[in-house]
Amino acid sequence: MLHNLYHTIENLRSPVFFRKVGERVRERVRASRFVRVLLWLAPFLRPDRRRLLAVAATTLLLTITETTTPVIIGIFVDVMLDAAHDSRSAGMNGHWLLLVLLAVMALARGFLVARQQAQIGDLGEGVAARIRTRLWGHLQDVPLDYVHRCGPGRLSLRFISDTRMLQRLIAQGMVQLAQDMLLLGAILAALMIINWRMTLGVALVMPVYLVLFYRLNPSLRHASRAARRSRSRLAAYLHDRLEGMVVIKTYVRQMAEERRLKRLARRLARNGARRASQSGALQGLAAGVVALSSVIVLALATLEVSSGRITAGGLVLFYTMLGLIIPIFQRIALANRIFQESYISLERLQQTMNVASERPVRDTRPRLRVSDGEVMVEGVTCRRSERGTVLRNVTLHARRGELIAITGPNGAGKSTLLELILGLRQPSTGRICIDGQSIGEVALDSLRAAIGFVPQDAPLLDGAIAENILYGVRSGIPEEQIQRAAELTGVDQLVARLPNGWQTRVGPGGGNLSGGQRQMVALARALAADPPILLLDEAASALDAGAEEQLARTLRQIAQQRTVIVSAHRPATLHLADRIYVLERGRVVEVGSHTDLFATNGVYARLFRAGST
Repeated sequence: MLHNLYHTIENLRSPVFFRKVGERVRERVRASRFVRVLLWLAPFLRPDRRRLLAVAATTLLLTITETTTPVIIGIFVDVMLDAAHDSRSAGMNGHWLLLVLLAVMALARGFLVARQQAQIGDLGEGVAARIRTRLWGHLQDVPLDYVHRCGPGRLSLRFISDTRMLQRLIAQGMVQLAQDMLLLGAILAALMIINWRMTLGVALVMPVYLVLFYRLNPSLRHASRAARRSRSRLAAYLHDRLEGMVVIKTYVRQMAEERRLKRLARRLARNGARRASQSGALQGLAAGVVALSSVIVLALATLEVSSGRITAGGLVLFYTMLGLIIPIFQRIALANRIFQESYISLERLQQTMNVASERPVRDTRPRLRVSDGEVMVEGVTCRRSERGTVLRNVTLHARRGELIAITGPNGAGKSTLLELILGLRQPSTGRICIDGQSIGEVALDSLRAAIGFVPQDAPLLDGAIAENILYGVRSGIPEEQIQRAAELTGVDQLVARLPNGWQTRVGPGGGNLSGGQRQMVALARALAADPPILLLDEAASALDAGAEEQLARTLRQIAQQRTVIVSAHRPATLHLADRIYVLERGRVVEVGSHTDLFATNGVYARLFRAGST
């Protein structure tokens, strides 16, 4: 036993022991949620070093003001009591001087509070703006699958709700917590100077608060997480249903949707109430502990006053100082709630920011050089997590001057093949080359600059028609080229019929235009950028028969100067194509011209007859 005790003492004396203890403490500190939040926010706070120093200086002055005021009040009480027993005017002069000093301190406190709030607001807004900018830049580089999987509603919450929570954490959490901890330390030091016996009596209650705080804190964190999750589900539901309002009205599902919203709202209310209950318990605990401390102080004060160890002014000062602790503990409980909610927002932001980018941060790969515009798809297989294997060993060849069509039943993989050529998805096996250059080995922005793409739903950005057509136009493109794109697609005739002409607003997603008009503007946008390669995904799906035939002739004309690959299933486009690739269940089952494929009476002939009826 003595031998073991000897070794224990020797270990305590060893520097290795202290080094291991230090390493363990550092590991615990790094694992701390609070430290992780600080480390994540540090790059966004770094540009505001001067603002941080200004906030720190204001906070320090405010702390000095708040701790000095009770001292002056204590002195004032003693002066008043002395003046009551001494009729000399010196006591009264001191009385008026102290009142003036208290008024100055009150005005100084008001000014410092206003200054601090302005500085914190400026600091928080700047950090939130930088987080949103970084998040938006990252979202533009993540794979398209992630954006589609999350949806606009959920990602909008990252920009609005989550960044606002981190902004609130800085304003009401970190800065306020730093001030309260500084103020609490100053108050405890002052209490020890005034009367250490009474201070020790107060300190006996503090461990009770710390233990209960530690036990209740996880419950608050779980309740906050549940409330945030419920709020996200409600926001995603509202976004989805507002976009599909026409479906709700068409099928008379208002009552069913109202019941579903009611369930989601009740769940949010239930989780919010649970969070409020846990937060209230912590704040009530703080108030109860301080109130109990006041009782202990009063009990000890009878002994201290009777023994002459503290004056009446000193007792007032002690009790006033103790009263400052109540709001401090309440603010610490509130800051803890804000921190728990902010940590959930931080986790969600980190989850999005940690999604791998589809291109390197510094894309040093060579740029794509397009001369002939030859596109080669060689043995490409593509697997998607939500659909399994979409394409199997697909090979396709397209050259400038050709109009290449891809057709097949729904779900055959036509859109996926176009997205692979554009680099929006990556093939599982095989490769895609443009003029002999593998698209996986060239800079991604140079690949997309060489390709014009018109997706099936032809999304437009809220703004004027002219803004949408010029969206992808690079400097140096002649105005005649833009006008030519408008003439080829019929947008010039559309604009002529509209009251505001080119300045007609298309609305969010192009909702002010019909589906066919959106496709015309989207095609003009792609042509105005003058790309050597053009990809169209069901670009005629919303057009009437006459407009479709006109578009087919336009594509035939465009294909003389470009490489054009069209995903289509309607006869007008297929009939004019130089070569048609027929996909079925992700495989190329037939290749040839319209005449040759129709004569074989195979898959294409069956699809063409179905599309012609």
